[in-house]
Amino acid sequence: MKRKRVMGLFLVLLLSLTSTSSVYAGSMTTKAWTITTDQAYANITLDDLGKGELANMTAEIDEDGKTYKAVKVTANVVGKSEPVAVKKTYTNLTDKKVKKSITKSGEKLELDDVEWTEHRRNAATGTLTYSSDKRPDAPKTKKITTSLPEGKEISVIGKLQRIEQTGSSYSKPFTVTAKFIGDPDVAYYKLEDTKIPNNPETPMFEGYQEIILRHLNYNPADYRITDGKWSSNYVTENGQTVRYAEFSGNRRTSEWIAYYQEELTENSPTLATYDAVATYTNGIKDTNYEVMITVDYEEVGLSLLQKVLIVTAGIAILSIIIGLILMILKKRMEKNKKTVH
Repeated sequence: MKRKRVMGLFLVLLLSLTSTSSVYAGSMTTKAWTITTDQAYANITLDDLGKGELANMTAEIDEDGKTYKAVKVTANVVGKSEPVAVKKTYTNLTDKKVKKSITKSGEKLELDDVEWTEHRRNAATGTLTYSSDKRPDAPKTKKITTSLPEGKEISVIGKLQRIEQTGSSYSKPFTVTAKFIGDPDVAYYKLEDTKIPNNPETPMFEGYQEIILRHLNYNPADYRITDGKWSSNYVTENGQTVRYAEFSGNRRTSEWIAYYQEELTENSPTLATYDAVATYTNGIKDTNYEVMITVDYEEVGLSLLQKVLIVTAGIAILSIIIGLILMILKKRMEKNKKTVH
């Protein structure tokens, strides 16, 4: 009878300890939050809960009718985003337009800012050159073709600014005819006091240029003969045998230049070009961290240490009881053996 009571007490105590352990095994809960912040939260304590960016993480929570208190908090950086800024230079733009976005290392960057520099072109200029003994009658306007810095050509209308005489040159062609008198068999032609050899092939001879000009009343300072040839065969005129020669060359003439310039207005084609320094960014101003905050909560009541002590004490008591039971059983077994003998 006593043996049955002892065994019953043992079972009740064992069930009681087992039940206590199972209750306290479910007294913990964990919550996790992910926040984006400008600090890495390398060090975090329970005192930080409920403050600043951790305002929604309280030191106590209610769940299923139970109150839990934070006992441990940890922070782990799970992601990081940093600002990216790229500058791109554009030159010789005809409009204030640049790309809205670019791709850098596989990341799309959006236009954030542009610094513009304007370059206005100079008025186009042009000229017309004249060879004339008097001031030329130049047109009032002239079409001018000019090149822009990037190589593109445009055509504009220039207005006459002035006409200047720049000098003179032997540039205007002229021809004269000279008559030689003499039979085909004469050795010389006589031109004033100069004997000219009779050459059937050409009327040119040494020093002929100035002699011919003076004979024909042309000023050698204003005319230059560069060539001569027979222009007829021998013919008879007024009882004389004559032959004609043609001499050609250039006479001195004045050089004139007419200067033209475009009149610039806001409507002038391609009046200005632009240089631009564009800044592209990923939209992030400062380095941000993605941080996972994990908080372990314990049900309000006995502390974890107290629970551990209770379980430990229970195990110790159970060990003592088992020891006593074994001693009692041993004594009874010994007594039963003596009684049998």
